[in-house]
Amino acid sequence: MRRSLPLLVLVGAVLAIAGCGSSSSPASSSAGARTAELSYFPSSSPVVLSLVTDPNAQSVKQGQALLGRFPIATFGQTLVMTELQRLGIDYQSDIRPLFGNPIMVGETGSTLSGGGQVYLMAWVTRDAGKLRALVKKIPGMHSAGSHGGATLYQNAGSMTLALDHATAVLGPSQAAVTSALDRHAHAGGISSADYDRDVSGLPQDALIQVFGSLSGVLSSPQATTARRVPWVAALRGYAAVISASGSGLTLQYRLDTSGGALTSSQVPITPGTTAPRFAGTLPITAAISDPAHVVAFAEAAAQAASPGSYASFLKRDAAVKAKTGVDLNSLLGLLTGNLILASDTHTTMVRATVSDPGAAARDLSKLLTAPRSVLGQASTTSGLGGGFYAIKQRRITITVGVAGDQLVVGKAGAAQLRAFAAAPTTPVAGAQGSVAFRVTLSNLLALALKRPPPQIVAQLLSSLGDVTGSTSASTKALTGNATLAIK
Repeated sequence: MRRSLPLLVLVGAVLAIAGCGSSSSPASSSAGARTAELSYFPSSSPVVLSLVTDPNAQSVKQGQALLGRFPIATFGQTLVMTELQRLGIDYQSDIRPLFGNPIMVGETGSTLSGGGQVYLMAWVTRDAGKLRALVKKIPGMHSAGSHGGATLYQNAGSMTLALDHATAVLGPSQAAVTSALDRHAHAGGISSADYDRDVSGLPQDALIQVFGSLSGVLSSPQATTARRVPWVAALRGYAAVISASGSGLTLQYRLDTSGGALTSSQVPITPGTTAPRFAGTLPITAAISDPAHVVAFAEAAAQAASPGSYASFLKRDAAVKAKTGVDLNSLLGLLTGNLILASDTHTTMVRATVSDPGAAARDLSKLLTAPRSVLGQASTTSGLGGGFYAIKQRRITITVGVAGDQLVVGKAGAAQLRAFAAAPTTPVAGAQGSVAFRVTLSNLLALALKRPPPQIVAQLLSSLGDVTGSTSASTKALTGNATLAIK
């Protein structure tokens, strides 16, 4: 590992400072370079990361604007520059002229488990001459022959670098690199069509993209049980992108489920773009539309994946019904409105709109006459009046009840739950889909920190705004986003 350190430092430096400064290189086809880089990775690669290096790209400029707000980032860049100088490499003349096309780093195996993972880096640079000159400056690198027209270099260990004109391919061994070269030569890698399908609907100019195929993961013996669930079997690939701006970071993602003909009931959350609503003032809030859909999906998935376990659940449900006269599913089926969770990590409350409050109250009352059958052997209950009950387990007491049209449960008192049930709902700005969340970091950190942090940490924390996000589903894909606001 120590023998590979100079080369690893150089690779890390390129990734860390890609886009610093400006470039006088003429524009070229990043799309063409991306197609070439993709071809070095197997079509079944479970993860490939692509990083924009074009200094003139809007995504890079926005990333620089965001980093400029944090002095610690400038300090980190200074450390990188210092290490490059120690290696005899000048960023301005040796590295910056190479920037323009994305750098890709990825896994060549079909799964992320086991000991056979091999990671590659592929980069179509802007200047073949500068690239070769840079390689000659890397301590410990020596010529190791050629393959398919590409010149090979190795360090004192086994790490291998191939140069094919302006293209660099780096891997942990000569075998890994020559396999990548052969894959590229015979058009056996990731195709543009595969890439376009994975990133469909996501910003194409994002600073960072991560994508991959799920075919290898799902074809493994360990996934046999999971594949019995239609939604899991329909998964083909995924993609996520990270974008930066002066106001924060945004993650957007997509799971491709076009590998099967799904129905709406086979999707884990209610399809569509209509967002749930929030309630309460606690720093952590999450909401789901139509939780009964989620329950039905979970039961169907359990039945498909593990019929034996599901049969045990039905047997237990029948025993509960025999004792209380209530079918658990009849109560869960009433949860057709919004389910809202609010928490500050000390107090946690959940409210769910029920279609028939009277039936929900009656079912709850009957179920809690046999708490151990429903909740386990260590459970006891006591009535609190007004349709509320305290459920005591070993180290925790949960309060549950029905208030208005809300079934409420939580680690809180009955008065708190009643107030939460009566709290007005508010729309979730920008949310798309039946799942949404918000974390007010400033309030949460104020509750979590027991003593004032160091000044530099306090400055960083004070700049953090809310984390917000949402998820939507269709029979073809699950998509979503999360944004960290910067004040």
